Amino acid sequence: MSLKNKIYLFWGIMDVLALAGYLFFSLQGGSIPFYSDIHGFYTNYAQLGVGGLTGGLIQLLFFINIVLIVSLAFSGWWMIVKKDINNIFLIVQEIGRVFSLKCSIALIPLIMHFSDVRSPWIAILLFVLSEVVKIGSIMWIKRNDESQAMDAASR
Repeated sequence: MSLKNKIYLFWGIMDVLALAGYLFFSLQGGSIPFYSDIHGFYTNYAQLGVGGLTGGLIQLLFFINIVLIVSLAFSGWWMIVKKDINNIFLIVQEIGRVFSLKCSIALIPLIMHFSDVRSPWIAILLFVLSEVVKIGSIMWIKRNDESQAMDAASR
Protein backbone atom coordinates (compact mmCIF):
# COMPACT_ATOMS: atom_id res chain seq x y z
CA MET A 1 0.00 0.00 0.00
CA SER A 2 1.44 3.35 -1.02
CA LEU A 3 1.91 6.27 1.38
CA LYS A 4 -0.83 8.14 -0.47
CA ASN A 5 -3.30 5.31 0.13
CA LYS A 6 -2.29 5.06 3.79
CA ILE A 7 -2.87 8.78 4.32
CA TYR A 8 -6.27 8.68 2.63
CA LEU A 9 -7.17 5.56 4.62
CA PHE A 10 -6.21 7.29 7.88
CA TRP A 11 -8.32 10.39 7.17
CA GLY A 12 -11.20 8.26 5.92
CA ILE A 13 -11.15 6.21 9.11
CA MET A 14 -11.05 9.41 11.17
CA ASP A 15 -14.18 10.71 9.40
CA VAL A 16 -16.01 7.41 9.79
CA LEU A 17 -14.96 7.25 13.46
CA ALA A 18 -16.25 10.81 14.04
CA LEU A 19 -19.59 9.90 12.45
CA ALA A 20 -19.79 6.64 14.41
CA GLY A 21 -18.98 8.53 17.63
CA TYR A 22 -21.77 11.01 16.95
CA LEU A 23 -24.26 8.21 16.28
CA PHE A 24 -23.11 6.17 19.29
CA PHE A 25 -23.26 9.03 21.79
CA SER A 26 -26.63 10.20 20.44
CA LEU A 27 -28.13 6.73 20.74
CA GLN A 28 -26.50 6.14 24.13
CA GLY A 29 -28.10 9.36 25.39
CA GLY A 30 -31.50 8.14 24.23
CA SER A 31 -31.65 10.55 21.30
CA ILE A 32 -32.50 9.93 17.68
CA PRO A 33 -29.51 11.22 15.70
CA PHE A 34 -30.24 14.39 13.70
CA TYR A 35 -33.95 14.45 14.56
CA SER A 36 -33.37 15.01 18.28
CA ASP A 37 -30.70 17.60 17.54
CA ILE A 38 -32.94 19.57 15.21
CA HIS A 39 -35.94 19.30 17.53
CA GLY A 40 -33.88 20.29 20.57
CA PHE A 41 -32.29 23.17 18.70
CA TYR A 42 -35.60 24.71 17.66
CA THR A 43 -37.09 24.16 21.12
CA ASN A 44 -34.20 26.05 22.71
CA TYR A 45 -34.08 28.59 19.90
CA ALA A 46 -37.73 29.49 20.45
CA GLN A 47 -37.07 29.97 24.18
CA LEU A 48 -34.14 32.29 23.47
CA GLY A 49 -36.39 34.64 21.56
CA VAL A 50 -33.63 35.83 19.25
CA GLY A 51 -34.30 37.00 15.73
CA GLY A 52 -32.84 39.05 12.97
CA LEU A 53 -29.16 38.75 12.16
CA THR A 54 -28.23 37.10 15.46
CA GLY A 55 -30.92 34.45 15.07
CA GLY A 56 -29.90 33.83 11.49
CA LEU A 57 -26.25 33.37 12.50
CA ILE A 58 -27.20 30.95 15.27
CA GLN A 59 -29.26 28.89 12.82
CA LEU A 60 -26.48 29.02 10.23
CA LEU A 61 -23.91 27.69 12.71
CA PHE A 62 -26.26 24.90 13.76
CA PHE A 63 -26.88 23.80 10.18
CA ILE A 64 -23.19 24.01 9.32
CA ASN A 65 -22.64 21.51 12.12
CA ILE A 66 -25.42 19.19 10.86
CA VAL A 67 -24.14 19.34 7.26
CA LEU A 68 -20.62 18.66 8.48
CA ILE A 69 -21.75 15.52 10.30
CA VAL A 70 -23.57 14.27 7.18
CA SER A 71 -20.56 15.11 5.01
CA LEU A 72 -18.36 12.81 7.11
CA ALA A 73 -20.00 9.78 5.48
CA PHE A 74 -19.15 11.10 2.01
CA SER A 75 -15.59 12.15 2.78
CA GLY A 76 -14.93 8.86 4.58
CA TRP A 77 -16.17 6.93 1.55
CA TRP A 78 -14.17 9.06 -0.90
CA MET A 79 -10.97 8.65 1.06
CA ILE A 80 -11.31 4.94 1.91
CA VAL A 81 -12.80 3.65 -1.34
CA LYS A 82 -11.87 6.20 -4.01
CA LYS A 83 -8.47 7.18 -2.52
CA ASP A 84 -9.14 10.79 -3.47
CA ILE A 85 -11.26 13.76 -2.44
CA ASN A 86 -12.63 16.72 -4.34
CA ASN A 87 -10.74 19.92 -3.49
CA ILE A 88 -13.85 22.08 -3.25
CA PHE A 89 -15.57 19.53 -0.99
CA LEU A 90 -12.48 19.40 1.24
CA ILE A 91 -12.29 23.20 1.51
CA VAL A 92 -16.00 23.51 2.34
CA GLN A 93 -15.71 20.72 4.90
CA GLU A 94 -12.68 22.36 6.52
CA ILE A 95 -14.54 25.67 6.76
CA GLY A 96 -17.39 23.78 8.43
CA ARG A 97 -14.92 22.18 10.83
CA VAL A 98 -13.55 25.59 11.81
CA PHE A 99 -17.02 27.03 12.47
CA SER A 100 -18.14 23.98 14.46
CA LEU A 101 -14.74 23.25 16.06
CA LYS A 102 -14.77 19.57 15.04
CA CYS A 103 -11.30 17.99 14.97
CA SER A 104 -10.26 16.04 11.89
CA ILE A 105 -8.44 13.61 14.16
CA ALA A 106 -11.50 12.06 15.79
CA LEU A 107 -9.44 10.50 18.56
CA ILE A 108 -8.49 13.88 20.07
CA PRO A 109 -11.93 14.70 21.54
CA LEU A 110 -12.31 11.11 22.76
CA ILE A 111 -8.92 11.12 24.45
CA MET A 112 -9.62 14.52 26.02
CA HIS A 113 -13.01 13.32 27.25
CA PHE A 114 -11.74 10.10 28.81
CA SER A 115 -8.54 11.65 30.22
CA ASP A 116 -10.55 14.43 31.88
CA VAL A 117 -8.58 17.23 30.17
CA ARG A 118 -10.72 20.37 30.40
CA SER A 119 -8.38 23.13 29.27
CA PRO A 120 -9.85 25.12 26.36
CA TRP A 121 -6.33 26.19 25.33
CA ILE A 122 -5.20 22.58 24.94
CA ALA A 123 -8.39 21.80 23.01
CA ILE A 124 -7.86 24.75 20.63
CA LEU A 125 -4.18 23.90 20.16
CA LEU A 126 -4.99 20.26 19.35
CA PHE A 127 -7.82 21.34 17.03
CA VAL A 128 -5.53 23.67 15.06
CA LEU A 129 -2.82 21.01 14.96
CA SER A 130 -5.24 18.38 13.63
CA GLU A 131 -6.47 20.68 10.86
CA VAL A 132 -2.95 21.71 9.85
CA VAL A 133 -1.87 18.06 9.68
CA LYS A 134 -4.92 17.08 7.60
CA ILE A 135 -4.72 19.96 5.15
CA GLY A 136 -0.93 19.64 4.91
CA SER A 137 -0.97 15.91 4.27
CA ILE A 138 -3.69 16.09 1.62
CA MET A 139 -2.01 19.07 -0.08
CA TRP A 140 1.24 17.08 -0.10
CA ILE A 141 -0.53 14.12 -1.75
CA LYS A 142 -2.17 16.31 -4.38
CA ARG A 143 1.07 18.18 -5.11
CA ASN A 144 2.96 14.89 -5.53
CA ASP A 145 0.21 13.52 -7.81
CA GLU A 146 0.44 16.63 -10.00
CA SER A 147 4.24 16.50 -10.21
CA GLN A 148 4.17 12.78 -11.06
CA ALA A 149 1.56 13.42 -13.75
CA MET A 150 3.69 16.20 -15.26
CA ASP A 151 6.78 13.97 -15.17
CA ALA A 152 4.91 11.17 -16.93
CA ALA A 153 3.55 13.58 -19.54
CA SER A 154 7.01 14.98 -20.31
CA ARG A 155 8.42 11.51 -21.03
